[in-house]
Amino acid sequence: MDTPREQTFDSYGEYRSAFIGALENAQQTVIIFDPDLRECGLESPQGIAQLERLCSQSTRRDALRILLHSTTWLEQDCPRLTRLLGHYAHCASVRSADTGARLWSQPFLIADASDLVTRFHQDLPRGKRSTDGSGTLAHLATQFETFWMNGGVSAVGTPLAL
Repeated sequence: MDTPREQTFDSYGEYRSAFIGALENAQQTVIIFDPDLRECGLESPQGIAQLERLCSQSTRRDALRILLHSTTWLEQDCPRLTRLLGHYAHCASVRSADTGARLWSQPFLIADASDLVTRFHQDLPRGKRSTDGSGTLAHLATQFETFWMNGGVSAVGTPLAL
C-alpha cells in the first residue's frame, strides 16, 4: 500500500469488509478503539484468522491492543476472540476505557501506524478507510495512547497466575 488512498463506506457490511481488509495488511501492530466490538466483525472466522496470523508473526509485545467502553459483549458473546486473547496474552491485551474516554465516540482501527479504518460516530455505519498516514490517523493514535494509559486492565485474555 505505497500509494495513499481513501475509501468511504455507508453500511456495517462495508465497514466490516474494510476492517478485515486492514487486518489482512497488518504485519506488526493493530490498535482498536470501540464501544464494544459488536459491529467490526472480529468474532468472525476471518477476523479471528487475521488476528491469529498477526499475533503469531509479530515480534512486538503490543501487537494487538483493544480499548473498549465496555467488555461485557466481548466476555459474553465472543468465545473465539476471548480464547485467542488468552492464547496470545503475551502480545495481545484489552483494556476498559476510563469515564473520560467513554465520551469519545469515533471507533477506529489503526494497523501498522499507516492503515486507518474509522466510523465517524459509534451509532452510525458511515466511515472511511485511509492509507495515507494523514493527520487524522496521527490524532487518533495519540488519543488512543492517552486513553490506553488511563484505561483499566481487563480480565479478558489475562493469563491466570497459577
